Amino acid sequence: MTSQSTSKPIVEGTSLWLDAWKRLKKNRAAYLSGIVFVFLTCLCFIGPFVMKAMGFAYDAQDIAYGAHSPTLNHWFGTDFYGRDIFTRVLVGARVSLKIGLIAAIVSAIVGTIFGSIAGYAGGKIDNLMMRFVDILYALPYMFLVIIFVTITENKGETVLFIALGLVGWLTTARIVRGQVLSLKEREFVQAAHSIGVPAYLIIFRHLIPNTLGPIIVYFTLTIPTMILQEAFLSFLGLGIQPPKPSLGTLINDGANHMIVFWWELVFPSLFMAVMLFSLNFLGDGLRDALDPQMKKES
Repeated sequence: MTSQSTSKPIVEGTSLWLDAWKRLKKNRAAYLSGIVFVFLTCLCFIGPFVMKAMGFAYDAQDIAYGAHSPTLNHWFGTDFYGRDIFTRVLVGARVSLKIGLIAAIVSAIVGTIFGSIAGYAGGKIDNLMMRFVDILYALPYMFLVIIFVTITENKGETVLFIALGLVGWLTTARIVRGQVLSLKEREFVQAAHSIGVPAYLIIFRHLIPNTLGPIIVYFTLTIPTMILQEAFLSFLGLGIQPPKPSLGTLINDGANHMIVFWWELVFPSLFMAVMLFSLNFLGDGLRDALDPQMKKES
């Protein structure tokens, strides 16, 4: 009697990030939003150079031509000084996107370090650090940013990076702290602690890498918030100063002329709306893709 060996199919290994990527692709709204955002980002960073080579610089004035509605040469029309609005929207979106991205990075770094230290230390240190966060939460967020920008003589991009980033880290700190509180009791952290691994190595090598999922999700959702706040500051005249445009300054200029030159307000507003919608849909999709509960449902 011969025994027939049965061959079992080989199951290919997977990972959290590969599973998240598969779930993200199934979410059509988030996937298409990611494609739209990447396209707009490439357009903002490459388009101004192409337009300049074609003779449409963002600061090139043609006062004799003046403000005209959209044409084949000027897709978004021209403003009061005869400047091409399409080129200015691309440059302004690039400035706003850069400020929002760097401010979100600053916010994520500060919040991650602060929250991980508070969660790992625990006890009185954790209590003291989180009460400090509660105090900052009680203060008006935008009011602090406006004060910081106002007392600074140089109202440029660097000031906005610092002002928005160093005040917007509070929620990130709370998210990371909550994750670290649950992770620090896990076996791999206890094993590292038992063999004498320093606390800072445990935090940066074991705890923070295991909280990257929620950090990435909130980071994606923070970028549109930072862009909106930069636009608000520029709308008030506290952000990017002329002649360099941002979406906020363009919308402010368009609001002053909206009755006569409607295109100065409509096109920058639409471009900003599409960018923010795509980022928000992408952030929601990443949140669902990185949620461990979604793995059980799929």
